[in-house]
Amino acid sequence: MSAQTAVILLHGLCSTHQETRILERALKQAGHKPVRLAVPGYTYDATLTHQCATGFTSWLQHVMQAARQLRQEHPRVYLAGISAGASVALGAALLDPEGVDGLILMSLPLKLDGWNIPFYQFLLPLVLYTPLGRLWHYRESAPYGVKDERVRASIESEMSARRVSSAGAAVLGVPHLREFHRLQRWIRKTLAARAPRPPALALHARDDEVASLANVELLARHWPDGRLDTVVLENSYHMITLDHDRIRVCEEALNYLRRHEVWHAPRTAGAGPDHGGAPQLPAPLAVQPA
Repeated sequence: MSAQTAVILLHGLCSTHQETRILERALKQAGHKPVRLAVPGYTYDATLTHQCATGFTSWLQHVMQAARQLRQEHPRVYLAGISAGASVALGAALLDPEGVDGLILMSLPLKLDGWNIPFYQFLLPLVLYTPLGRLWHYRESAPYGVKDERVRASIESEMSARRVSSAGAAVLGVPHLREFHRLQRWIRKTLAARAPRPPALALHARDDEVASLANVELLARHWPDGRLDTVVLENSYHMITLDHDRIRVCEEALNYLRRHEVWHAPRTAGAGPDHGGAPQLPAPLAVQPA
């Protein structure tokens, strides 16, 4: 069995792993095993002209099947997701709490309530669940989840040149949005039930234009005390793995994994008695920009 910790990376809705490439690189540098997971009916498929969505339960089952397989080769398996990928990671863990050792939830959207969400958001179900949806699709627009103007300009150029950018697809169809909406509702309902919960790290921008900090507060109300770490980022919008705080995102993720590795590490021969306290941790890891 490999000594590496495996981390399954989950990108946003109908997107690609360009969104998580900096975290993937940081995980490799730290000796972990990042795993790009393409989820049928969720991941953007460049071979298709029209993207086809599958049911959200199939997304969750696919993730947990991959986690179970990785557990046969790695001592610990974590799920790390950005945006809708954070919701998929959370949903998979709620479906199978014993299947993973922890979660890294980046820009978790349990509700779409950020400052750039239009006031008529409450009408979205009319589009998602009625024939009106045949006449509508969602087109990404500025700021594309990014505060960094240089990165934003690059994303805008990508959006105009092709159907998908490093921040996701240029257009989202109703089928994907409908399944994501169903996933959000299912998670909120399931969170209210008493059940085992794995440790989790929530990384969220204060100025997230898609999902406000109220999403993290909602998660915290339904998570066991001491099993949720929260980091609020001050210089990013929604896509924190692409924005100004991307290096800190990697540092916080690596330090979170490191804390749990120390906690779960077997005691060596001749070690002193266990007094039940938390282990002493060395200095935090740092990530160098690529």
